[in-house]
Amino acid sequence: MFYDLAQLHHVGFVVDDLETSATALRKLYGLDIVLFPEAQYPCLIDGARYDTVQRMGLSAGPPFVELIRTVPGSPVWQPRAGIHHLGFVVDDLVAASADLAGRGAPLWMTGGHEQVSSAGAVYHRDPLGQVIELLSRATAERLAARRASALPCGRHRSR
Repeated sequence: MFYDLAQLHHVGFVVDDLETSATALRKLYGLDIVLFPEAQYPCLIDGARYDTVQRMGLSAGPPFVELIRTVPGSPVWQPRAGIHHLGFVVDDLVAASADLAGRGAPLWMTGGHEQVSSAGAVYHRDPLGQVIELLSRATAERLAARRASALPCGRHRSR
């Protein structure tokens, strides 16, 4: 299994201030980032259970730009210079995850308190330290639907 960068689903960034970052990306690149409300995000990180409250935003795409708010104390959601992770949609999450691990990018995290077989997304670290996210097609479709039902940052519904 090879990952074609032309098939990139999203590029993820972790930021301290979602609103400021979304506004800057709109001004600089013309991206309309839709910011979602806070949501619970249970996950396994290095096999340990975490329950976080997360907030994120998503541009139009693909490829999408994903902004994720910093989670203080989290071993995952901390700002870093440049890209936080690259996300790819796969048809078989279990097989793709096993393939990446076999190529030298060990599993780091799963979405939910589940093993890979029932997670909607998994995260691996490659030998350069880059995080690779694999999303099931259903998870990618759920994100797209969530974005479609929301409004871009800074826009308000008419009353």
